[in-house]
Amino acid sequence: MRAAGARSLSIALVGFGAALAATLSAATAPDQNPTKELEVKKWSGAINVPDPVSVAVDPQGRVYVAATTRRKVGDLDIREHRMWVPNDVGLSSVAEKSAFFRDVLAPGKMRQARGGLADHNKDGSIDWQDLTHFSERIYQLRDTDGDGVADKMTVFAEGFNTDVTGIAAGVMYHDGWVYATIAPDLWRFKDTNDDGVADIREVVAHGFGVHIAYAGHDMHGLSVGPDGRIYWSIGDKGMNVTSREGRKFSFPNEGAIMRVEPDGSGFEVFARGVRNPQEPAFDDYGDLFAADNDADMSGERERFIRIVELSDTGWRCNYQYMGMDSPWMREGLWKPRFDGQAAYVLPALASYSDGPAGFRFDPGTALSPAQRGTFFLNEFPSGKLRAFRAEPEGASFKMVDARVVNSGVMGIGLAWHPDGSLFLADWIGGYPLDGLGAVWRIDAPGAVNRPERVETYRLLKTGFEKNTDPELVTRLGHADQRVRQGAQLELAKRGRAAVLLAVANDTKAPQLARIHGLWGYGQLLRRGAAEAVAVLALLADADSELRAQTAKILGDAPQAAKAAAAKLIPLLADTAPRVRLQTAIAVGKIGVPAALAALIEQTEKAGVDPVMRQALVAGLVGCATPEQLADKKSHPSVAVRVASVVALRRQASPLVRDYLADADSAVVADAARAIHDDTSIPEALPALAALLDQPGQRSEVIARRALNANLRLGTPAAAGRLLSFAL
Repeated sequence: MRAAGARSLSIALVGFGAALAATLSAATAPDQNPTKELEVKKWSGAINVPDPVSVAVDPQGRVYVAATTRRKVGDLDIREHRMWVPNDVGLSSVAEKSAFFRDVLAPGKMRQARGGLADHNKDGSIDWQDLTHFSERIYQLRDTDGDGVADKMTVFAEGFNTDVTGIAAGVMYHDGWVYATIAPDLWRFKDTNDDGVADIREVVAHGFGVHIAYAGHDMHGLSVGPDGRIYWSIGDKGMNVTSREGRKFSFPNEGAIMRVEPDGSGFEVFARGVRNPQEPAFDDYGDLFAADNDADMSGERERFIRIVELSDTGWRCNYQYMGMDSPWMREGLWKPRFDGQAAYVLPALASYSDGPAGFRFDPGTALSPAQRGTFFLNEFPSGKLRAFRAEPEGASFKMVDARVVNSGVMGIGLAWHPDGSLFLADWIGGYPLDGLGAVWRIDAPGAVNRPERVETYRLLKTGFEKNTDPELVTRLGHADQRVRQGAQLELAKRGRAAVLLAVANDTKAPQLARIHGLWGYGQLLRRGAAEAVAVLALLADADSELRAQTAKILGDAPQAAKAAAAKLIPLLADTAPRVRLQTAIAVGKIGVPAALAALIEQTEKAGVDPVMRQALVAGLVGCATPEQLADKKSHPSVAVRVASVVALRRQASPLVRDYLADADSAVVADAARAIHDDTSIPEALPALAALLDQPGQRSEVIARRALNANLRLGTPAAAGRLLSFAL
């Protein structure tokens, strides 16, 4: 257990050279303990599991596998159809993507096969209907005789084969339902008669996979978050979603982390700007981490990232086609923090890995004590299973104890079995579809019968519905995250607000029990079944983690917390950075205008800390008007002016142009990025264009964007001023 108040945020090193040296030493030093720390056994036995991508295990030990038949043949890869790149990057919805296919692949237009696209349905024509020939599948496997090897496999669900269907890249069991990520939809299924075939199927959310883009940059990473919501990721194929409540979320040119209530209500984008993190994972305290793919550029590395709520990691899909001339490479957006880095980006914690795929965090009693607090990362196609821990450092985290714990199996997805072993989906044979695959069990030698694992398995297999409230309260303090969460979710399902709050307030209870009690209360707060005023006393708790988590659940229920929001303002100056971070995000989500002065004060103190800046910007976006942010152009602190620019960028306000006259070139550069990048801020383009001829404002970052602003505006002189480095 981490000591109260010990958690804070920032790997900020004073210079790029120091940052790069520190992160690359962890990534490139010889692997510690190269002997196999874990053992593997082929659990699927003689059963072939064709081309599996993701794996999940339910409390009874039934295994679900998301498998693809469509990769590059039904779900195309833009690398095999490069003439479509200009069209593809301009698509902004799934409907536009379908219309594009039906145009360029109308019957009679395509004369011969290209890449994986061929006459799959054998009707004599290569057209868009060939994209509908292959269907994705979810398989269920069982070990019916209990010998530790699967002996039965059924097709749990199929029929995923529209012209815009992606690959089945994520699967998860939760509360009687099997969820699956198959773009353009998040699905859920239920098998009501236990025959291994789903007989209820529902679309939970729709609108994912706007672009053709790279094969494999699909939806993945299903997990149940600490707040009881379903979380998952989309790669840089993008999204354009209208929630059930009618809210629109358009992020067509970047990857994102999303969340939704299990029934499909309350859809939100949690964070943005990722490239392709396949299985983000939560630690014990609800922090979200991932390993994100690189863009295959010379010298670039994959990245270990912490995903802060409302943050932007900086990747855009159009950078892929710009190669080394993209801002991603030219401006070092992929690198861990260094001086002069773009301020709107939350940088990586470390450069790390090669082909990151499956990613899981130790739940607390799995494997053996040697793996406590460990993240497990499966690399494809190298077949290495890596392990490391994330240790708090200042206001962020650092990677420690990095090592290889197994190698030799070409795994992709990972999942915990309730017995404490780790299951791995094995693609077999490299990238091409070959119809082969397997499921492996990974375990620590001699650990299967450890008492804590046996007890956890019994609790998970029995479930929580028949537990009494006192039994559930006891299990909120269990050593295993899955048991704690199961008890929390059951108490929340029963509406036991008073019980959950009592645990959260019990200073003698284990810290994690109190936190889970608070998270459960937060679930009821979001549903309108609890009162915000009842948790306000916890904002003064002696444990800083309780203060931080209380701020977080208040921010997650903005309408319920509105009347009590003023109580949050003093926590912006809390002694614990983690409390300040969660409070800044919370006041922004609630919208607390009275918090503006405190946010500005903390922004000045935070300086160049990129993690804290992301949180403070989120606060400024929700608490300040564009006019108030523009007024900060005369503030003496560069940190305040930079944060104001980033906040105006997120508000898409043309008032960001006021910062183009700033005396600090870094402020001007971020203002230029804000006006030019993404879909731009059209009203501010003339002011940016005018910088092209101004002396002293000709840094490469600024000049490129100023030139492009002239070109977009059709400035006559621009044609004669073309620069070789135009974006």
